[in-house]
Amino acid sequence: MRVAILSLHTSPLAQPGQGDAGGLNVYVTNTARVLCDLGHQVTIFTADPAWDGPDSVTRDQLEVRHLRVSATGKDDLPQHMTELAAQLSRTPEYRDADWVWAHYWISAQTALMSNDSSASRKPVVVSFHTIGAVKNRDTGTSLEPAQRLEAEAQIARDAHLLVANTPLEARAMRELLDPNARIVVAQPGVNHTIFTPGETCETGEPGDARLHSAPASPHTLVCVGRMQYIKGTDIMMRALAELRQTGMNVRVEFLGGGSGGPDTQDFERFATELGVSDGVDITPPVPPHELVTWYRRADLVIVPSRSESFGFVAAEAAASGACVVASRVGGLPSVVVDGETGVLLEPGDHVGLACAITELLSDPDERERMGQAGVLHAQSFTWDTCVRNVLNQL
Repeated sequence: MRVAILSLHTSPLAQPGQGDAGGLNVYVTNTARVLCDLGHQVTIFTADPAWDGPDSVTRDQLEVRHLRVSATGKDDLPQHMTELAAQLSRTPEYRDADWVWAHYWISAQTALMSNDSSASRKPVVVSFHTIGAVKNRDTGTSLEPAQRLEAEAQIARDAHLLVANTPLEARAMRELLDPNARIVVAQPGVNHTIFTPGETCETGEPGDARLHSAPASPHTLVCVGRMQYIKGTDIMMRALAELRQTGMNVRVEFLGGGSGGPDTQDFERFATELGVSDGVDITPPVPPHELVTWYRRADLVIVPSRSESFGFVAAEAAASGACVVASRVGGLPSVVVDGETGVLLEPGDHVGLACAITELLSDPDERERMGQAGVLHAQSFTWDTCVRNVLNQL
């Protein structure tokens, strides 16, 4: 079949972990590759306002088309959906597609608008990745605009199929969007070719790099992803302050950039205010083949998110053999099995986070046991299964 994939607000070619690029980009790239491997003809369409490359790019067998509009950023893109729908309707690769997989509400609404103006309607499959009403609920805010909330409810009514990452997300779709929505639960995957508990790049030795450091060296905590309120960057820094007060020799490595509010410099100032700036390193995001080394080197990988529809960082870290401490929110409990592959805490509890970190850092055998269990658990996350679950519902 011919498949048109829409990722309008962010290009799948963008580096996850900064700007508007994150788990959605990982999802789009990996599911598109599986569709290609299964013999489907795939074209990805984006209108990423930050993209400054050519209009058409083929990378790793994936064809990405960039639609040009005058949007200044993601928040401005909804004002151009009518124009984008018209552009898509004029593009043969989209017009002749057998079905559309739309990612995020902007892509979904644009696809449905294109259907409305077309003589031949095509099935529109939608992955929200995040739901506005859920984000507002989890963060205790009303930051997500009414336009998005109303659009997502309409999309749930009109789409051929909604894709949920977990049963919990499927329930939220029915409770908050449309009780009669047609939904398939398709758990996302992990690239097991890259994310493995193998050798470390630094030592070239097999085994757990976390246990090779000298006793006097600081323990390393790794946080991966965009530095923003919803990802709990401030929670990690507050936990670090608690740890420092108890005399723990700990450093936090943040791999990511600013997005959606306070930028990286704001968090750097926050670290200074807390008196922990000397224990914080901020590194730009890195590609997967480098990221796996960070996971392997970490004493713990921390995912302190306030809201998370799945938890790619937790899944990739677990597959790499890391012990993960995460918030008990959204899809994270399906990725981290509390007490078995890591530890789950209530979101926002920086004191509890500090206590959990202290306990695990004092018990390397327990960290090792959880890391090994995490590798086994992560084997259930495969992109092939994810895509086949969607295809079976078309």
